[in-house]
Amino acid sequence: MVEIIPAILVKDAADFAAKIAAVAPHVKRIQIDIMDGKFVPNETLAVEEFPPIPGKLLVEYHLMVENPLEYVRKIGKQGAIYEMHIESLSDVDGAIFEVKRMGGRVALAISPDTPVEKLEPYLQKIEHVLVMTVYPGFSGQSYLPKMEEKMRWLKERGVVVEVDGGVGMGSAKSAAAAGATLLDVASAIFSKPAHFEQGSKGPLFAEGKKWDARRAIEELKNDAEA
Repeated sequence: MVEIIPAILVKDAADFAAKIAAVAPHVKRIQIDIMDGKFVPNETLAVEEFPPIPGKLLVEYHLMVENPLEYVRKIGKQGAIYEMHIESLSDVDGAIFEVKRMGGRVALAISPDTPVEKLEPYLQKIEHVLVMTVYPGFSGQSYLPKMEEKMRWLKERGVVVEVDGGVGMGSAKSAAAAGATLLDVASAIFSKPAHFEQGSKGPLFAEGKKWDARRAIEELKNDAEA
């Protein structure tokens, strides 16, 4: 079964709160993108400015930062999943241990140019692997189909696979076929405040109609599971 996870990439608290409110009734978990302007060439809302998040939601914090443990300490949310990029860690085992010691759950993220084999020593110690299907930093990029080789490699080893980047109609189905069961989606849900419709060339938003986040999520899930 595939789970659609709304990805929240914002620079201000009002946008953060609006997006959470739009999707919270329709999902069990969300992903919050955190960028420091150093590990990736973009910055997001400071952790200290996050509005309250409904307690019923499982939260994944995608840490696109140079020092992920610093952000885990700042957030301090026990039970949350902290997705740390293997490229940002000099001591992967130590980072995994430290997050768990603080009450967090751990996933590892991998950027497009990093060989997936680098993850092998840690696969039994983490919740899942987040395969980046775009270069991290900005929403709205095109899905990189070649990353499906990594998904298949991970699936063969019994790993839960999450994907992030360019996921929409068509690419959702392709990623799921390659072994992904957790699909992070931003633009295909949030790109325009309008009603989601399925089109032959991907997600289309009919201007002038009411935004329906629920339908966007359902259509993407149906596409992935078709």
